[in-house]
Amino acid sequence: METGLGDVHAIALDRLGQVAPGRALALTESVTIDMDTTDVEVYGRLKRGVAFNHQGQRVGRPHVATWAEASVALAADLGSGRDDPRATASELLGRALAALPAPARAGRIRLRADAGYFAGQLARAALFTDVEFAIGARRTAPLWRLLDGVPADGWADAIDLTDTQVAVTGYCPDWWPAATRLLIRRVRLHLDRGQVSGDPRARRRRTLHPDQRALPLAELADADAVFGYSFVVTNLDVSTGAKAAEAEHWYRHRTQVENLFRDSKHGAALNHLPSGHPAVNRAWMWGALRAATCCGWLHHLTATTRDGRLVGHGVRGGQAMIATLRRRLVAVPARLVRHARGLTLRLPPGDDLLAEVLARLRVLPAPS
Repeated sequence: METGLGDVHAIALDRLGQVAPGRALALTESVTIDMDTTDVEVYGRLKRGVAFNHQGQRVGRPHVATWAEASVALAADLGSGRDDPRATASELLGRALAALPAPARAGRIRLRADAGYFAGQLARAALFTDVEFAIGARRTAPLWRLLDGVPADGWADAIDLTDTQVAVTGYCPDWWPAATRLLIRRVRLHLDRGQVSGDPRARRRRTLHPDQRALPLAELADADAVFGYSFVVTNLDVSTGAKAAEAEHWYRHRTQVENLFRDSKHGAALNHLPSGHPAVNRAWMWGALRAATCCGWLHHLTATTRDGRLVGHGVRGGQAMIATLRRRLVAVPARLVRHARGLTLRLPPGDDLLAEVLARLRVLPAPS
C-alpha cells in the first residue's frame, strides 16, 4: 500500500513540476514529516486489535506519518489503544522517507513530533537518515531545573504570538544525539481572563512551574507573572534568538496533521473501524487516508497562484476540507448525455467548481 502511495506522490509531483515548476520546487526543497496518532472509538466487544485507552474508550489507534507541506499521508500503522507510538516510530520514519518522491528526499527534511515521542531512539533514527528533528519533551524535574537557570535576558519574542517568548539551553538526555538542545517556550497567562483553572488536573494548569502549580488561584493572583511552559528537544540551528523563534514557529504548526485526521474521519471513514478483523480495518484505514491524500494533491494540481499565494477552493490556507470537496465536487446534480458518439457531462447552470476543476485536470500533461 505504501509503495503504491509513493508512486502516487511521484506522479503527482511530476505533473505539478510540469505545470508549476516553482510550486513543485517549494514543496521539495524543504520537507516536513509530522508523526502523530489518533484514536478511533469502537464498540464491538469481540473486535480484535483494539484496547482501552487512558480515557476508558475501546479504540484502534492509527499511527500516521504525513508530508506536511503537501497535506498527504506517507506511512501508517494501525495499533490498539495501549500501543506506545515510540515503539514503532523509527520504523515508521524509515517507511515515510521511502514513500517520498526522489526530489523530496534530496532536499532538506525535518521531523516534528509531540511529547508522546520523547525517546532517544527516534532522534537517533532521524540523525542516521540525515533528518533534523524537533520532539516535544515531557515536563520532568531536570527540565524545570534547567528552566530556573535561564537568565532574564535569555528570552526572545516568539513569532505571531503575543505574551510569548522562547529560550534555548544546553540539554542532551542519555542516548540522544550530541547536538541536541532544549528549546523552551513560555506563554504569559492572565488569571483575570480565566486562562488558569483552579483544577490541578486541567491541561493548562499542568504547564505552570511546579512552585506555582500547587498554589490556589487566590495566591496565584499575587504573583508578578504566571507562565505556562513547553519544552522541545531539537538539533535544529537555534544558536540565536531569531533562529530559536523561527524553529519554535515551525514546530508550533505540527498541529497541521490534525487537519488530515479530520478529513480522514469525515463521513463513514476513520470515524469507526467496521470489522472485527485487524486486516480489514487496516485496509479501511488506508482507504480513508488515500482519500485525504487525493484531496491534498487535488489542491496542489488545480489551485492557482494569486499575489504570490496559493489560492485553492477553501479557506484553510487555500485548501478545502474534504467535506467541502464532497459537497462541491461529488454531490453535484448533473446529467450524462450522449451526443455525436460521445459522452457529455451537463452540469447545472451557474458558477460551478466541478467544471473549473475538471477543466484544469484535463489540461494536465502526462507523467514524464
